[in-house]
Amino acid sequence: MNSNERSANSQCAAGVSYQANENARFASHIIRKIGSQFKAKMTRIAKSQFGSREGYAFESLGAMDKQISLGGKYQVDVLGGNGKNSPDIQIRHRATGQVIQEQQLKINSATADKAAGSGVYGQQEIVTPKGQTRRPTNSKVRESNVSRSEVSQATKNPNQATSGYQFKAAIAEISNAAATGAIVGATAAILISGLEHFLAVERGEMSMDEAIAAVFINAVEGAVVGGVSGGAFAAMPAFIPALIPILNVISIPLLAAGTFQLISQIGQILDRHAFIQRNALLEEVHQQDAQFFESFDKQVMDYLNS
Repeated sequence: MNSNERSANSQCAAGVSYQANENARFASHIIRKIGSQFKAKMTRIAKSQFGSREGYAFESLGAMDKQISLGGKYQVDVLGGNGKNSPDIQIRHRATGQVIQEQQLKINSATADKAAGSGVYGQQEIVTPKGQTRRPTNSKVRESNVSRSEVSQATKNPNQATSGYQFKAAIAEISNAAATGAIVGATAAILISGLEHFLAVERGEMSMDEAIAAVFINAVEGAVVGGVSGGAFAAMPAFIPALIPILNVISIPLLAAGTFQLISQIGQILDRHAFIQRNALLEEVHQQDAQFFESFDKQVMDYLNS
């Protein structure tokens, strides 16, 4: 893979992965939003209200954990309502806005068992932290991915807890973009390398086994180039959200430039193939003409010498 191919592959992979990574960026945005609400709420709640602080910490951590696991196709909201039996967390489809699940989060497993048994919350899912001394006994109660110790630590240090989930979201965003970039990079490399090497096989310059090996090596290199480019481009908005509007504008011409260069590479390969074939044909005609005139000269000389 030459430098021009790498450049085109990198630009195309970065542009495609950024455009395809909208859901992951949305998930990061929601997690930052929930984290900001959480920190503001914890500042307002008096330190003496430790039970309320723990309850709200569990709601916020549970919502951020849920958003990471669901991705950006769904939006998780901490409602924070005071209405009787109102849900703590609501999950809705991002595109349609349809509510698909409501959760009631109980910091204590005994309280969660009682809530599930009473039936007053209807279809809401009852959730309690994992890792408690007394585990829930009601089969309808689900244990969260968030542990009791994480809730306690978040109550004491909301900034650290929020930063941890934001970092997880950023890593998920970058990983998703890198995977997309690797797929795009490998696909582009296979297209270019396959065309170039299989045309070389047609011309008799290499064997089929050699062509397949060369395409495989280029595909791996293309995947690495695409993955690094996609991940690096996604890392900027993941850690510096203020850059998102700028990158929204840059990613499209970047994708267009990379695609144009790849198409140009295909054109160059086809032109080179046609040129080599034409030269080979001319060389064959030249050799035939040379053989004819050589044979003719021989016949003339034989006639004159007879």
